[in-house]
Order: sequence, then structure tokens, then C-alpha cells
Amino acid sequence: MIFVTVGSVAPFDELIEELDRLAEIGSSGVRDLVMQIGNGKYEPKNSRWFRFEKDLSKWYSQAELIITHNGAGTLFEILPLGKKIIVVPNPNTVQLENLDIVIKLAKEGHVFPCLKVKNIGIAVKRVESWSPTPYKMPPCRIHEIIKGYLLGSSKK
Repeated sequence: MIFVTVGSVAPFDELIEELDRLAEIGSSGVRDLVMQIGNGKYEPKNSRWFRFEKDLSKWYSQAELIITHNGAGTLFEILPLGKKIIVVPNPNTVQLENLDIVIKLAKEGHVFPCLKVKNIGIAVKRVESWSPTPYKMPPCRIHEIIKGYLLGSSKK
């Protein structure tokens, strides 16, 4: 199953429409789609879909492939799952600054980037033979930074 999520910040009808079109024509690789369409206007005709759910973890766990927008929250929620992930930047959102994150994650082999919606069919086909590099969360040291700030530095 392919799970598609566009998040809740901005509609991404272009991606939903293109994937629904590919499902309609039976494009290789684009099959068994479930799409979270958020507040978009386009409602898929050839795929299962819903607008929002509190918890997407059941969809993430069932998916062989996750296609997502470039939202950092979504990315860092799904990266530890070790799934194949295609990231398509949503031009309708201010999250375009997250492109640096996408590029870094792609260079490290954690995600497969698709920078233009019109290329999503090609990306789905290419990702079939691609294996992601496992993502290891970096250690969190924010508590040390806060403690150092609150207690002040012993070095003068």
C-alpha cells in the first residue's frame, strides 16, 4: 500500500490530483493508494482517502511506501520507521524553507526527493529498486544547553 500525506498546513491538490490520475490510468507502481488530503478541494476518485485523523501511525505502519510533503514534523515522525519515503515539496506553503532538510536527508539516503509533482510517477517507479539508509536520531542535548544557560558558564 502507498500512503500519501499532505499534512494540515496547506492544501496540496496538485499532488493528490496527479496521483489519482496515475491510479486511474493504472500507471505501474501507483497502486493501492490511501491519501490524507487535508483541507484540499480535490477529492480523489480512484483511491481511498480521508481529510484528517488524529493519529496516522497505523497508515504509516501498513505502508510499503510513504509519499509526503516537506513538513519537518511529518518527516521526523516517519524517518525512524525505515520505510521508503518520497518527499514532494508543496509550493503552497511557507514550509519551502524545509527544502534544506529534504536535500540533506536525500543526500544521506534517508528519503527519495521528487521536486516536481509532474515527476511523481517516475519517482514511484525508481523507488521500487531503492533502499533507504536507516535513520538514526541524533542525541538530544537541549537539556544540557538549557542547564548551561540557566546556571551560567563556569569559564570566564
